[in-house]
Amino acid sequence: KVVQNQAPLDAVATMSEIDAIRHRIEQCWVIPAGARDADKLVVSIRVWVNPDGQVRDARILDQGRLSEPFFRTAAESALRAVLNPRCSPLPIPPKKYDQFKEMVLDFNPKRAAGS
Repeated sequence: KVVQNQAPLDAVATMSEIDAIRHRIEQCWVIPAGARDADKLVVSIRVWVNPDGQVRDARILDQGRLSEPFFRTAAESALRAVLNPRCSPLPIPPKKYDQFKEMVLDFNPKRAAGS
């Protein structure tokens, strides 16, 4: 799952809306070399979005794991993808802004690589 919210995002958003956000972010995400084989390397980024879909702020959630080299590399790469102006604005449905204004994006290098 790449996108989630306080309530499960799939309860308030259609799969096509979630897939559109996932696709936009994955276009900017450079998967770190070697990360594909790392187990349990899911990076969660909390994202705050403006009504126009522009990412206002983003933070790595699991700060305690930044001392792990693979995790840190993957986390920094995921954060750069979220903050990359090339992938903003996110395709947020205007009528559903309240459901998307703060969300958690989960990045899994192994899954994104098709493993």
